[in-house]
Amino acid sequence: MPSKNNQEVERSRKKRSKSRETQGSRYERKIRRVKTKARSEIDLFAWNKWKFYSQDYWISPYVDTVPRINGRSTPKSEFIEKYEAPNRPVVITRLTDEWRGHSLWNEKHFLEYYGSHMFKIGEDDDDNNVYLKMKHFLRYSETDAQYDDSPLYIFDSGFYKDRRKKKRQGQPNTLLGDYQVPDYFSDDLFRLTGERRRPPYRWLVIGGARSGTGIHTDPLGTSAWNALLKGHKRWCLFPPGTPKNLVDPPMKPYDHEAVSWFSTVFPKFQVRDDPYDNRTLGEKLGMVQVLQRPGETIFVPGGWIHVVMNLDMTFAVTQNFCSPTNAEYVYLNTRHSRPKLGAKLYRKIQELAVKNPKMYGELAKSLDSLQYVPRIPPSSSDSSSSSSSSSSSSTSSSSDSNNSDDNRSSNIGKMSRKRKFQVSSTESETDLSDGTCMCQKCKQNRKRVERQRLMEKKS
Repeated sequence: MPSKNNQEVERSRKKRSKSRETQGSRYERKIRRVKTKARSEIDLFAWNKWKFYSQDYWISPYVDTVPRINGRSTPKSEFIEKYEAPNRPVVITRLTDEWRGHSLWNEKHFLEYYGSHMFKIGEDDDDNNVYLKMKHFLRYSETDAQYDDSPLYIFDSGFYKDRRKKKRQGQPNTLLGDYQVPDYFSDDLFRLTGERRRPPYRWLVIGGARSGTGIHTDPLGTSAWNALLKGHKRWCLFPPGTPKNLVDPPMKPYDHEAVSWFSTVFPKFQVRDDPYDNRTLGEKLGMVQVLQRPGETIFVPGGWIHVVMNLDMTFAVTQNFCSPTNAEYVYLNTRHSRPKLGAKLYRKIQELAVKNPKMYGELAKSLDSLQYVPRIPPSSSDSSSSSSSSSSSSTSSSSDSNNSDDNRSSNIGKMSRKRKFQVSSTESETDLSDGTCMCQKCKQNRKRVERQRLMEKKS
């Protein structure tokens, strides 16, 4: 007959075993729920349908032809003159050396300090945000994500908010203090419009191999920088004016995720089919590829069509911005897509020009001259489409221009009559092509107005 102590030990063992089973089943339910909400178009048993995990998506460093500059030794004026003004992508090294996140951003740190924090994974079919605790996301990244075709990943513009259900557990959110906006990108004119008015502009990006963002252009003509703290990313970029039908063709039965694009669309850009021209289709179009490494920051100029895929577990931060250099281009896009935002941007720059004519006088005159440029109509051949996934893809701009290296600062009026602009809907958080703001606050306001309208109709 077993002793009393042995019985207690056995009961304790069974209790721990049951607790582990409960925790495991709870985790599985959460992942199923998030997958169903964020990617309702995919059956739960079809997440690894195409077996993309068996393919190798790494590229050789020699195909990466984008120039690299040292962020510690290259002055801001040189960056503007050689890259931002002529609208050329560039990779900048050493910008993250002094950031706290440079050494802290990894799985261990986020699990320990942000395990109970909620982060955005995607949106459901009603445009509601879908969240997942960091501890569950990291567990998913180590298990199911290893075989999912396009795994869930974090793309969160509200990453600085404290979304813990129990505020007393763990430490508060201090992620904004883990990085600093590099001096190259500090002149963000959209800050003049206020945090409540401006659209989402900064994101925490965490994801494993094959996750990423489908083909798109950044919203409102803004440029962007993406600083990678851990892991590797594969980029493919096309200059403004690249025909949409080439870079974003129908992809059925595949979705529009980055891994599907690299698997089915990218190979055609490697083809040489002209007996009189030995260049590949990608080379003819001005396509460039980048293998982004830890500690590198990529500058993506406004209007450049791009797709990005994670090659392993990555931690990054990215921001979109409007600088004095690209303000004309951004203003033309914003004035069409977000008239109120464009009007406020114009008004604030005019006010700054009165106070500081030396710094903002020329820019204010330039924007004033654009008042006589007709509004740019939305392109009939483009559509702003996005999936409900954590890596929504959208279409890019199409254009009649054959010049792949536009100088917007000197020829903005002429270019605006040639090019057709398309506002991307990356992550379904940025603006739609009709100017509809897709930030969470505006979506909630629209739902409230719709509910009031329905109630009034019933009464």
